[in-house]
Amino acid sequence: MEIELNERVISRAIDPDGEKKLITKEEIFAHYNDLKNRLKTNIKKKIFYKVESIRILKEIKDNEYYKLDGYKSFDAFIKDYQLARTQVYIYLKLAKALQAGILNEDYIIENGIYNSLDKIESQETPIVKKSKQNPIKPLRFQLKKQESYDFYKSNAKFTGFLLDKLFSDEKEIIKKLMKEYKQLRG
Repeated sequence: MEIELNERVISRAIDPDGEKKLITKEEIFAHYNDLKNRLKTNIKKKIFYKVESIRILKEIKDNEYYKLDGYKSFDAFIKDYQLARTQVYIYLKLAKALQAGILNEDYIIENGIYNSLDKIESQETPIVKKSKQNPIKPLRFQLKKQESYDFYKSNAKFTGFLLDKLFSDEKEIIKKLMKEYKQLRG
């Protein structure tokens, strides 16, 4: 048995990005505008998919669906999906803002992820947790006696309170001790 192949005409699909022979300025300008419009459309599609990802990640985290696959934590889940932890937590902040009504999807689509994040961070909202870290740097000094070191080490918060109280209410004691210290140093 002999197999006969039919000749087929395969029409070539026109590649919209292929080089075009543009002759007039009008054709060049029209082509350029078409490229810009396609770029805007693609960017909006990409943002739209990100907004959808934002909603999906929030639902998975809030309902702890990741545990259904045996993940012990949400971080393990996102690591397995090769998502950047920072990016995911930015998405979750945006999801909370969407849920609270601070942002809407259209704002994110029009302005992008980072501009939307800037908007919610610039507002006083419970969505964005401010750093709990004390902006005052800790003191470092060395004590001469191990006994005093052990006491202050085990009572660090009291030590801070004591030093603040002395400074604010008992400046005379500080001046007296400073004078004594300078005399001992020589």
